[in-house]
Amino acid sequence: MPDRTRRTVFGNSIVILATVGMLVVLSPFWAAIFWAIVLAILFWPLRQRLIDRMLGWTAVSSGLIIVLIVIFILFPAFLIAGLIADGAAAVVAQIQSGAFKPAEVLETLPTRFPKVADFLSQLGLDIGLIKSMVGQGFVSAGQFAVSNIAVIGQSASAFLFNVFLALYVLFALLQNGDRIYRSFYDSFPASEHSKIKFFGAFSDMAVATIKGMVSVGIVQAILGGAIFWFLDVPSPVFWGALMGLFSVVPPFGAAFIWGPAGLMMMLNGNFQGGLVLLAFGAGVISMSDNVVRPIVVGRASSVPGYMVLVTTLGGLAMFGLTGLVLGPVIASLFLSVWRLFDEAEHESSVTAEPERSDASDPATGEETS
Repeated sequence: MPDRTRRTVFGNSIVILATVGMLVVLSPFWAAIFWAIVLAILFWPLRQRLIDRMLGWTAVSSGLIIVLIVIFILFPAFLIAGLIADGAAAVVAQIQSGAFKPAEVLETLPTRFPKVADFLSQLGLDIGLIKSMVGQGFVSAGQFAVSNIAVIGQSASAFLFNVFLALYVLFALLQNGDRIYRSFYDSFPASEHSKIKFFGAFSDMAVATIKGMVSVGIVQAILGGAIFWFLDVPSPVFWGALMGLFSVVPPFGAAFIWGPAGLMMMLNGNFQGGLVLLAFGAGVISMSDNVVRPIVVGRASSVPGYMVLVTTLGGLAMFGLTGLVLGPVIASLFLSVWRLFDEAEHESSVTAEPERSDASDPATGEETS
C-alpha cells in the first residue's frame, strides 16, 4: 500500500474513531443538546435582530434571549406541568377510589340505545366483556400515570440539571453559532450548490415542522381545556394538556380525547353537553389545525401527515417526549437528503444528454444530430 494511501486511511480512521468517541461521551446528555440546537434554530432570527440593534454585542444579545426563554417558556412550562400533575393525580385518585367508573356507563346502553346493543350482540360483542375491558384499561392507565408521576418527582434534580445544561449549550450556540455552522458547512462532503439546497431545505422543513406542531398543540390545548371547563368536566387543564400532546399525532389528534368524552357524556344522560362537546371538537378544535398551521408556517415545506404520524409514534417510543419533535425532525432530514439526491441525479442526466447528442455514431463514425 502506498504511503499516501496508508496515511489517508489512517487519518480517516482517526477522524471516525474520534467522532464516535465524542458521540459516546455526549450520549447521556443528547436530549439537552438536541433541545439547545432546536431553540438556537428557532431563535436565530431574533438573535440577528438583537445583534444589529446592539451594535454587535453578541454576548448581551445571547444572554437576553436566554432570559426571554426562561421567563416566557420555562416558567409557563413548569406552571403547566404542575397543573397537569395535579390534574393527573386527581383523575388517578378518582379511579382508584371508585368515584369515577367509566365502565358503568355501558350498563345503561341496552335500555337507552337498544338498537346499538342489538347491533353489538349481532357482532358477537358482549357488553359485560366490553365493560370489563374498559374498566381494566382505565385502571392500567391510572397505575401507569401514578408510576410516571413518581418517577418525575424522583428525577426532578436530573431534569433541572438537563434544563441548565440545555440553556448553557444554547448560550454557546447563540454566541458561536456562525463559526460552528460554517465549520460544519465547509466540511460537508458535497458541492456548493448541493450544500446550499440541502441546508436550506432541511432548515425550512425542520423549523416549519416544529413551529406547526408547537402552535397547533398550544391552540388545541387551550380550546380543549376551555370547552371542558365550560361543560364542568373535572380536571380541564389536564385534559386540555393531553389534547395538546395528542394534536401532534395525526390523523385524529385531539379527537382521541374529546371524542370519547363526548360519547361518554351522552351515554351518561348529558345529551346536550355531549353534543356541544362533539360539535365544538369537530368544528373548532380539529379545524384549528387548518387555520393556525398555514398562518404560523406559511408556505414553508412540511413533512407529509402520514410520515409525521409514523415518525412521531416511533420517536415517542424510542426517545420519550423528546421524540415528539425529534421524530419529525429526522423525517425532515430524511426527505431533504433524498430530495437532494433526486435533484442531483436529475441534473446529471440533463447534463449528460447534450454530450450524447454531440457524440459520433459508433457504427458509422458519423456525427449524430
